[in-house]
Amino acid sequence: MASARMRGRNWLERRVERRLGPGLGRLRYVASSRRIYWKALIPCLLVGFLFGTIAEFVSPLRSTREAGHFGDPLLFIAASALTGLVLWSMTLLGSFRKLLVFDGGIVAKYSQKSTLLVFPWNAIAPGTLKAVTTADNTDPDRRLVARNKVSLGAGGRNAVVFQARDTFWVFAANEDPAPLVKAIQGTMRDSGTPGAGRPAAGALPAVVLTGPTALD
Repeated sequence: MASARMRGRNWLERRVERRLGPGLGRLRYVASSRRIYWKALIPCLLVGFLFGTIAEFVSPLRSTREAGHFGDPLLFIAASALTGLVLWSMTLLGSFRKLLVFDGGIVAKYSQKSTLLVFPWNAIAPGTLKAVTTADNTDPDRRLVARNKVSLGAGGRNAVVFQARDTFWVFAANEDPAPLVKAIQGTMRDSGTPGAGRPAAGALPAVVLTGPTALD
């Protein structure tokens, strides 16, 4: 529990712990993945000004006494910029992801009940757990190839991979992947998961990917 306390838990994680705790036990570790799409800010602002310009010409004047189009430049700039910021803020929905390690398994996409993913330890193949990274700090998820692969993280230069339900799950983040791998391995051993008595070969240190790598 110490790792979770050191990181602190937000209200959403506490709610998930209260709801899933009776079945999964204690929250042991919280791994974070964050990627803010700053490059999308300028395009979104440009789109906001485009919408603002269209609105100026589409909105009819109520009387001949009113100023023509762009009669209030400050309002036009403020409204257009706000529209662009609202568009950019929508990218933040996928910019923050977390992976929760409980006594009984892993939990992901827990913000909504409809997206909640729970991986009990008996559904995860211990030998498939591994950490990967890239030498050029690009997202290793792009180099991992599998028939069935799902991303759980927002992206980053490192990733932790495991197989469950005939699918490879990838949690990419900029954090050091070692604490997450060790938390998963230790909790699986504590729970008595078959095959988790010894570390998986190649789980650590992180494997450096130099090209497309098949997981299957």
